Amino acid sequence: MKTAIIILNYNSKNDTIRYVNQIKDYKILDTIIVVDNNSSNPNEFQDLEALKSDKIYVIKSDRNGGYSYGNNFGLKFLESLNEKYDFIVISNPDVEVPEVSFEKCFLELEENEKVAVCAPIMLDKNGNHIRRSCWKIRKPGIDMINSSRLNELLFYKWFKSRRI
Repeated sequence: MKTAIIILNYNSKNDTIRYVNQIKDYKILDTIIVVDNNSSNPNEFQDLEALKSDKIYVIKSDRNGGYSYGNNFGLKFLESLNEKYDFIVISNPDVEVPEVSFEKCFLELEENEKVAVCAPIMLDKNGNHIRRSCWKIRKPGIDMINSSRLNELLFYKWFKSRRI
């Protein structure tokens, strides 16, 4: 199994450096891509470049086009490496993820075809769960209900009465 992680940085080099140093030796991760999303601090990219290694790439987007743009920039770079990856993780730098959490997510995705997206269990500072970590592939009807705010309001009671 070949895996990569894309970490989007924007004016948060301390978090990014801490996170990359936490995960750089994880055997489950083959490639780490740090995308500086055109930070406003002129030294940000230079400081991040110190992270470069055979496993870690540090690149800079040509502009700050937002979260999606920065992640897509990283995905395009990853594609240019001409490697086939089984899993690609997109992550913010202000998190802590034990290696076992990546392993569990990848295993869940491999073994359960109904799971489309997976994330480690997220905890608040008190250790309490704060949101779901896996999402099922939704049925077309649910997507139609969620396609507009009006549909959500019209079908709210029906939607809430079902455990979908």
